[in-house]
Amino acid sequence: MYLLQFCKTVERMFYDKCIVVFNLVMSSKSPKQLMKEAMSLAMPERVPVMCQFAIGHTLLKSGLDSVDYFLSNDAYADGLLKMRELYNFDGVLIHKPGREPSFTEIVSSIDRDMEPPTIFLTDGSRIECTKNDDPHYRFAEGFDLPKLENINPDQPLSWAPDSFVRWSRHKGTAFYLDIDQIPEHWYRCIDIILEAVGEKYSVHGEVRSPFDHLLNIAGMEEGLMALMVCPDNTHRLMETFTKMSVVWAIAQVRRGCDAIKISSPYAGAGFISPKQYEQWIVPYERRIAEAVRAEGAFVYTHTCGAIGDRLDLMAETKIDGIETLDPPPLGTVELAQAKCQLKNRLFIKGNVDPVNTILNKTAAEARRDIEAVYAVGSKGGQYIMSTACSIPPAAPVENVKEMTNCVYEHAKSS
Repeated sequence: MYLLQFCKTVERMFYDKCIVVFNLVMSSKSPKQLMKEAMSLAMPERVPVMCQFAIGHTLLKSGLDSVDYFLSNDAYADGLLKMRELYNFDGVLIHKPGREPSFTEIVSSIDRDMEPPTIFLTDGSRIECTKNDDPHYRFAEGFDLPKLENINPDQPLSWAPDSFVRWSRHKGTAFYLDIDQIPEHWYRCIDIILEAVGEKYSVHGEVRSPFDHLLNIAGMEEGLMALMVCPDNTHRLMETFTKMSVVWAIAQVRRGCDAIKISSPYAGAGFISPKQYEQWIVPYERRIAEAVRAEGAFVYTHTCGAIGDRLDLMAETKIDGIETLDPPPLGTVELAQAKCQLKNRLFIKGNVDPVNTILNKTAAEARRDIEAVYAVGSKGGQYIMSTACSIPPAAPVENVKEMTNCVYEHAKSS
């Protein structure tokens, strides 16, 4: 039995290597060129494939230490590069700014043996660097978030302890309203990635949507209530957050990123209505999209869950593409309908169910689902094979690789 398992493992490894060699030898265009063609609404000779990763997946599959991944630019970039190589994806998403070297100034101690490993900060707060999930900031005991109507829209973090200000910068919420204000360490991961991949692979940066900034500052419940309770101050806050995101988006493009993802995870039907989307999302994200396109780069929006009722509204933000398009039961998007609705308007990145297909099925079952998505998504181009939302932490490597295997095999047979 063990010999049979060993033989199957060797066979799988050999097959994966063959796929990589085929991609390098047979394709006349680089992965970066294929991505560019798909994002330009063209039909590349091979469907490109690229997913974003849950931080937990990167940690589990790369073997990197979760504390180092939080603190170190080298570890952060290493994780992203290892994941691209593991799955032979056509691009890299740099989803957060570079790490802040001076963060250690507020660290009182680090316990890597705790569960989860924890960074204790000098003001009594802490950061839990979970091994299979995103890190979590915990305020010092007794600290309460302010009401949103009491937050100064010109200085939205004036109430916050220094540790939370630094945490927010780590997550991409920083009040740099001019490119010259952005510190060099924010670019460090971009520089490492670009040096490693050259012109071969597509490199994407990310900004938080203004609405995502709002919820980071106020908390989920308070932020959503503020849309109705104190709309005037909330709009003023959104103005500030939009300026922040525009500046960081432009800065990443000028540093070398090919595309910018607007992270807008809480703008689906589970959180706000289409009418609220039109009021609170469209005008602000449009300014980010227009700024990125003016710099000659691509821009797309990541919104999770039920978005089938707002695809046209998303197009009104002037983006080039949409990521996720979660299928039922995670979301409400039928890919064939979305392809028809968005034809010659936006590229599509996603729709492979990350939970019910990639996480929970066998490799063979996952491949059948992926083939069904490919059959619809590949027609007419303007499509990038991807999981709908992030690759889950515990997703089996072989299931994720079936997406790459799928697009290469179809390219070989065409």
